[in-house]
Amino acid sequence: MEAIAQEKTEKKEKESNEVSKYDRANAEYLMIDAQKFYLLEDYERAIAFLEQSLEVDKNNHAAYFKLGEIYLIQRKYDKGLKSIKKAQEIKPYNKFYYILAAQLHKSQSNLQAAASEYELMLKNSTDYREYLLDIADVYVGLGNYDRAIKMLELTEEKYNSPHKFTTQKKELLLQAGKKKEALDMLKKLTEDFPTNENYKLEYADLLASTGQKTEAADILKSTNTSASSNFLLINLKLEEGDFEAAKPMISEIMTNKEADLSSKLELMTNLSAAGSDKIPLSFLDQQQKMLYSIYPNDVEVIKTGEKVYSALAEKASPENKSAYESQVLTALNQLKDLNPSDYEVWNQLLTRAYNQKSWESLLTNSEDALSYFPNQGLFYYYYGNAQLYSSQGDKEEANSAFDQALKLARNDEALASKIRTKKLEFALEEGNVKEIEEYTPPKTTSGKVDDGAVQMFLRYLNANSDQEIIEGLNKSLDRLVKEYPSDSDLFHVKAKVLFQLGRFAEAKQLIENFLKQKSASITGGLLEVYGDNLYMLNQIDAAVEQWKKAKNTGNTSDKIDQKIADKKYY
Repeated sequence: MEAIAQEKTEKKEKESNEVSKYDRANAEYLMIDAQKFYLLEDYERAIAFLEQSLEVDKNNHAAYFKLGEIYLIQRKYDKGLKSIKKAQEIKPYNKFYYILAAQLHKSQSNLQAAASEYELMLKNSTDYREYLLDIADVYVGLGNYDRAIKMLELTEEKYNSPHKFTTQKKELLLQAGKKKEALDMLKKLTEDFPTNENYKLEYADLLASTGQKTEAADILKSTNTSASSNFLLINLKLEEGDFEAAKPMISEIMTNKEADLSSKLELMTNLSAAGSDKIPLSFLDQQQKMLYSIYPNDVEVIKTGEKVYSALAEKASPENKSAYESQVLTALNQLKDLNPSDYEVWNQLLTRAYNQKSWESLLTNSEDALSYFPNQGLFYYYYGNAQLYSSQGDKEEANSAFDQALKLARNDEALASKIRTKKLEFALEEGNVKEIEEYTPPKTTSGKVDDGAVQMFLRYLNANSDQEIIEGLNKSLDRLVKEYPSDSDLFHVKAKVLFQLGRFAEAKQLIENFLKQKSASITGGLLEVYGDNLYMLNQIDAAVEQWKKAKNTGNTSDKIDQKIADKKYY
């Protein structure tokens, strides 16, 4: 009787779980509506229809899957995992349900849980080969290199492409600290496939990287001569310091049109940057010119040429330096003509002309550069200098260029500082008292005025005695010493100005007040000016004492020894 009752109960439960054809059709219609709103990105209404579909058919695994997708988009990862787990329970053989679960876990940075989902997919489903590399990536993220390698091997098996991922497996073995296993794998491949040059190159490269350079060279010599093997052999010989052995191979590789150009350019860059005195500069010059002849107007070749000749110019003797610098300029001008919108090329060209004080060239090129880059403060700065110093320049145009440069350099304090210093120099040269009085240095975090401006003041005071301009300087300094009360260099300039104006007692008092408050900040220049003022006040012994202190502190004028010896101001 009990068995009959249990059978009736099970039958009743089965019937209650079954869905009628009508209900199933209704559930599918609700799914269609949900999909429509999903495509319209109206996810809340899509969720509402999916939930209605599940009320009709609680075993609708596709509805749970779609809910999981929506929750992934909405970043509601826990809800998404709950939904997709329901789908997996109903349909455990669907690979896409495990893939979505893995994506949800990865979105929570839970790679271990994602890996578990992928492992369930491998166990419960088929036709998963296109996802094996994703699984390998997850295991790499977990640092489980052995399992990552297994996934690569399984990919090779499923696609019937043995050894396709040899390089990747080698890298994973090395990351796992298994150099011997990596070497053994490559060694076996070279033995099993003796005609495969790629395996030999991989093996030789790994031998070289592990310090087994002789063995690597032997392997490379056994290969059919190729550009790749030659590149490796060249690098080995250079690492051993044997340039003479590498030299013919370098010449051969540079003339080989089949050899990889990017590898040639990398080799030239490395050779020119090397500190070895065994590589003649003339040889590198010859190789670069060979590349120019084979690849005329190739932008990357010309860019490499600029780097190579810049390096050669730094190492060259004085008689050869200008020839290499000329090659640099030729390369930059070629690059500029080939691509006039390349900011970096213009920047290098103008900077080089500015540093070399090639004002005529700078005037032409900076004007051209500004036609392409009218909002570059640095280019206006270069243009202003060119207008200031070239034979065809215009000083008013120079000043206008500096003003424009300053407007454009609001967010570049270093450039703004250079521009203000240059404007100050210009004002001093032109006797523009108003601009001198209004000079405002850039703000610094050091609590000191820009050193370029300080040196400009001192150079002017040492070479000029125009009282009107020095009075203008004095007014500017009255303001600056209040803004920068700890700047000993600034007080040095202020004391020098007072000295030039003949206000010796005032200068003495200024310095003594500063010495009391900031004794740790004293410079040799300030002490020397202190001595100069004392001398003018006829305090000879006190002056000599300060000059001696100045000499011991350093950073004094070249007349300090003479002042001390003769007890006299010069």
